[in-house]
Amino acid sequence: MVQNGDITLTNVFVPENNRLAKATDFATGTNVILETSRLKVAWAATGIAAGAYEAALRYSMQRQQFGKRIASF
Repeated sequence: MVQNGDITLTNVFVPENNRLAKATDFATGTNVILETSRLKVAWAATGIAAGAYEAALRYSMQRQQFGKRIASF
């Protein structure tokens, strides 16, 4: 899950020497960050799901109930 927050700045002054040189358009820069972070979140979820599947498979291959394995290949 990605937490989002609303930030509102009113009448804010940023001195020239504190500004980011390449940050000229807030909407475009934000869009690039969102596109990148969405991909990272999707890949993280895929990795977590694959890990959960592998752990469940490993557990089910070792688990025994009533003297027999509950899964086998």
